[in-house]
Amino acid sequence: MAEALLAGDRVSNWDLRDAGPDDFPELREIRRTGNQALRNAARTLLFGLGGPEALGEYDLALVRRLIRGKLADDMPVPMDCCELWYAIPTADQTAVLDAFGLSDPEPVTMALGTEIWRQHYDSGHQRCARVYVSPALDGWTLVFGRPSDDQHPASVTDESTWGIEPREQYLAMLANEKAHREVARERCAELSRRFGAAHQYWRSYGDSTTSWCVAEKGELVRFYDVSAPEESVGELAAETGYLLPHEDTPLPEGWADDIEHTENPFDWQREWVRRYRRLKAELGLPDHCNADTIAEAISVHPGKIGPHTRVEGRGVITLTRCGREYGHPRTLLRGLTYTPAPERPSLLDEDQT
Repeated sequence: MAEALLAGDRVSNWDLRDAGPDDFPELREIRRTGNQALRNAARTLLFGLGGPEALGEYDLALVRRLIRGKLADDMPVPMDCCELWYAIPTADQTAVLDAFGLSDPEPVTMALGTEIWRQHYDSGHQRCARVYVSPALDGWTLVFGRPSDDQHPASVTDESTWGIEPREQYLAMLANEKAHREVARERCAELSRRFGAAHQYWRSYGDSTTSWCVAEKGELVRFYDVSAPEESVGELAAETGYLLPHEDTPLPEGWADDIEHTENPFDWQREWVRRYRRLKAELGLPDHCNADTIAEAISVHPGKIGPHTRVEGRGVITLTRCGREYGHPRTLLRGLTYTPAPERPSLLDEDQT
C-alpha cells in the first residue's frame, strides 16, 4: 500500500479496513530502513491507521513542527461537504471544547482540518470519534460534528436490532430521525445558556435534506427541518423573501408536460431546468433557502470563508467520548497541504447544457 501511494494509485480509507495495530511494526521498520519516499508513505499509513498516537514521539514531534510552521501564515480555506456543523458566537475555544465534551486537541491548519473532516463518512464510530473545531471566524467558532451523547442518545435504536420487514425498518429510521431532531433542539438551547446563542445547521450534499436550529439565552428561537416541517418553531428574518425547502414553487399547472423524452434522459432534465429557471425569472418567483443561505445571513457559512474572513486562534482536531474509547478514525492524508479540487460540473448547470 505504501508503494501504491508513491505510484499515485487511488487509495482510500476503505483500503485500510483490514489493517490495524498489528501492522504498526512493519510500518515502523519501513520508517527506520526504507528510502525517503517509502518512509514518508509509511508515516502517512501510520497516521491513517492509528492517528497521532501511532506515529511515535519522533514522527509526532516532526508533524507538529511542520504544522506550527504552516500555522504562521495560515489562510482560511472554504469548506465543502460540511453536512452538520454548529456555530457558537465566541472565541473561547477551551470553553467550546468543554461544552461539547471534547479532548486531546491537536492544532491543525484550516486546510488540514478541512481535509481530515472530509474523510469522516465511514461507518460505525468512524463517524463520531473525531470533531474539527475551527478558530474563531468573524467571531464565530464552528464545530463540525456531534458530541458522542448526541450521536448515541438512549432514545435511538441500533440498526442491528431492527426487524427484517422493510416497513418496520422504515418506521425505526423515522423514530431515530425524530429523536435526533429533539436532541438538536435540546443541545442548542443548552449551549445558548452558556454562550448566549447557538446554531446548528445540516446541509446534505447527496439530496435536498436540510435543517437549521437557532437558540438564544436558553430558548429555542427557530427550528426547521425539511423532513418534518410540522415540527417547526418560530421564524427568522433571514428567511424573508425565500420559499422554505418543503414548499413548492408556484409555477403554472402543466408547465413541463410537453417536454419531449428522448433516448438520453439528461436531455429531458436539462430542458426541465432551462424552462424552470426561465419561468422563475419571468414570473419573479423566489428561490428556496437552505442551511447555507441561513448560515451566511446570520452567522458564518463555511463554504464562503476566505482571505476576507477575520481569524482568531487556531483550529484543532479533537476526540469525542467515542474517540477516547475507540481511538482515532482512519484518515488517509496525502500531505499537510490541501487544495480544494475543482467542483465537478453539474448536469443541471446552465453552462453545461
